[in-house]
Amino acid sequence: MPDFTFEEIKAFLVKSINEYGCEAELRLKFSDRPNEYMIIIYEDHCSFQRCGNAKQQSGEYAYAALDELYTAQLIDDIILERDWNKIIDIDCMDFDILGFGE
Repeated sequence: MPDFTFEEIKAFLVKSINEYGCEAELRLKFSDRPNEYMIIIYEDHCSFQRCGNAKQQSGEYAYAALDELYTAQLIDDIILERDWNKIIDIDCMDFDILGFGE
């Protein structure tokens, strides 16, 4: 079970871009998937992607807002709204640098 709810993560991502201009990169690891995934926040949208070597990575899929990303069917049939409890690790160096979640 992840340490943070989606609403808490969403607040951190929004704060990072709106208050600090930081395009935070949030890494997610799921209990039932071998790859890591990443959410990136931008000023005008967000994205989701599968990480890995050149053959494994998916490239970024853009979403208008974090709420849309949360409910959408993402790469590898991930739906964050359904699969949030399968997250075993959340990591964001940008959050650490900005002092979020302490």
